[in-house]
Amino acid sequence: MYSAEFSKGFDYELQNRQFALISMSGVARRLGRDPQVAFWGGYSELERFNVPRYEQAARKWGMNTEPTAWTKARGSLVGATPKFMLRSLLKFAYPRTVKYLDDLRRVRGAGPGDGRKFLDYMIDQEVVQIEMMRLALNQRFSEIAPELESFFRRYENEDLFS
Repeated sequence: MYSAEFSKGFDYELQNRQFALISMSGVARRLGRDPQVAFWGGYSELERFNVPRYEQAARKWGMNTEPTAWTKARGSLVGATPKFMLRSLLKFAYPRTVKYLDDLRRVRGAGPGDGRKFLDYMIDQEVVQIEMMRLALNQRFSEIAPELESFFRRYENEDLFS
């Protein structure tokens, strides 16, 4: 059994990852060749990369990765954000994501010792999201792919539970 702080926080994070997967995939699908797709499509790619890692952690700790109806509804709604509102959405989400990183650090601190590598990964993937957001807000879309590729290379063959 894990602490209530960890269980609640990690369950929230599992739903957050599902929300991001649904919403970012929805936005990216509609952008075509727009330069913004570097961010929205990259974010969607990051979330797909996260899926097996989060599923492994959830199985290990007896938690559910399935999105709730609320998560699905919110993800679909945000995923349908009109193109002209995407920058405003990003401006809204960025400071909240920065604040959420502090919440995740508390979850990591309350987490089980046998999950340290995964919990560090959880923080790292949030940090890369924040960096991608910063780059997108500064219209530096061409720098997003190399940032993501570096993250993927670092973790592609990493066993987070060894």
